[in-house]
Amino acid sequence: MIAMLAPLVGATAAPCIPVAGADRLWSASTRWVIAGELHGTNETPDAFANLVCLAAATGRSVTVALEYPADGQAVIDAWLASNGDTAARLALLTLLIWSKESQDGRSSIAFLRLWNTLRVMKQSGTITGVVASDVGRSTPPGQTRDAAMATSWTAIPKNDRDLVLILVGNVHATRTPAIFGDRKIITAGSLMPRRQTVSINVIGIGGTAWTCESDGCREHDSGPPRPAVAGITFDKNAEQLWDATYQLGGGTTAAAPAITH
Repeated sequence: MIAMLAPLVGATAAPCIPVAGADRLWSASTRWVIAGELHGTNETPDAFANLVCLAAATGRSVTVALEYPADGQAVIDAWLASNGDTAARLALLTLLIWSKESQDGRSSIAFLRLWNTLRVMKQSGTITGVVASDVGRSTPPGQTRDAAMATSWTAIPKNDRDLVLILVGNVHATRTPAIFGDRKIITAGSLMPRRQTVSINVIGIGGTAWTCESDGCREHDSGPPRPAVAGITFDKNAEQLWDATYQLGGGTTAAAPAITH
């Protein structure tokens, strides 16, 4: 069953919401901002869309890159040029990521909301476009996949003023290789030009997320509630996996799949 949202035709871009510390993301030397998320929440895609809005407000050209298979780029471009009606939405939902057995959050109602926001931003000139930067159906494991994403990202900017905002799983965003037992992943974030890239980990203060774990893909706890101040803070510890933390300031809620089986 396909989740039916409120009509998308005629939607307009909402004004940016200020985020403490976000101004440090747009320094003159920065070309890539990588937002790492725990897939499967309602809040992070919405927060990312707001970061895109803030980036565009600087007057710099902004392109978005998402962890979607590159072989779906033509479908994505058609969506961005559409009026967002039911036919256009159904065409977007033909991408295999929406109907695969493991629904990890990138095919959620929250991402469908993000796609509509990006469509409106593209048509208003707020962003130049959206790049599907995963390697597609022939996804090889580990290092090759991350290297392909990094290559895609570095190919996007046309000059030193362009900004690329990227939303991926938080492991891909780490600035150092990830170790899982005897497996080492050379992450996409670790392959990016260090002085021109800022990687942030987006987190909430507990709540739920739609994740795939040993008991299947469903709503799971994302941690206990904990006190935290909303905003972006830069980590001074050289051993930190990300350059900064974006604390949402509230708990997260699980974002259900846009297509349920």
